[in-house]
Amino acid sequence: MNSLQGAIQFCRNLANSHYENFPVASFILPAKIRDYVVIIYAFSRIADDIADEYVVNHGIDKSDQALSIMHHFVSICYKGEYSGTNPLWIALGHLFKKTSIPFEPFERLLAAFMQDVHFKNMKSMNEVFAYCGNSADPIGELILRLHGVWDSKNKVTSDALCTALQMTNFLQDLSVDRRNGRLYIPLEGFVEDVDVENYLANEKITPNFSKALYAFMLETEEKFIVSKGLFFTLPGFRLRCELMIIYLSGYRMFKKIKKCLPLLHNSRPALEFFDYCIIALHFFVYLPTIIIKR
Repeated sequence: MNSLQGAIQFCRNLANSHYENFPVASFILPAKIRDYVVIIYAFSRIADDIADEYVVNHGIDKSDQALSIMHHFVSICYKGEYSGTNPLWIALGHLFKKTSIPFEPFERLLAAFMQDVHFKNMKSMNEVFAYCGNSADPIGELILRLHGVWDSKNKVTSDALCTALQMTNFLQDLSVDRRNGRLYIPLEGFVEDVDVENYLANEKITPNFSKALYAFMLETEEKFIVSKGLFFTLPGFRLRCELMIIYLSGYRMFKKIKKCLPLLHNSRPALEFFDYCIIALHFFVYLPTIIIKR
């Protein structure tokens, strides 16, 4: 196995070892595209772990430094100048060499992770959307660019899907983020500062806090609705199928969250076997509608 094959296998192993609400580079995609997607995932996963876990154990300054180092190496890979042995950078250099994807989406991803390191609770939905514009939307852009279908029209629905998935993850991780002193649910206009402090310290959810959660969920559902147009406009049947499965998986988690909302403060829901059966059933129901592009 040469260094490139080993580097891509490293990225595959990383993708396979983490739970996600949706498939990462499923068999539906062509093999070459799957390799590119797992490279992007591995980069995002490592940077996300720095922002979420490394910062807890090593502090803000070292996390800043680690993300700055990642930015430096992404730049080197983009220029085709990396000559080291680190599997992530070998793989990323290969991605840049073989595709025409730009540097800018990776900068936006790193900006979001840097924002997590210096986290401040979200105050408004505009702040949430701005964060998602860096943390999630670039992934959709990269996927569509890999398929050569990125344009202004697809950007709207792609961004909507990525933002919906990110917002669903915020709801899903409510209990985990609370323990880390983070709150991605904007409470402006709903609760007082003391309510936020009580929630973060004591898991106390007031009626007004619940109203803020419901408002957030309405915004999330609206993004899912807007994103559905993506599956009927993109060329490429396999890409449409992949994105449909991602949508159905994310929306299934969103519906599950709605049912267990009172328990979110101390438990993290996850998709189970029955959920995957429902997702598969819905996929085959929707399949005839995406076989022929509208």
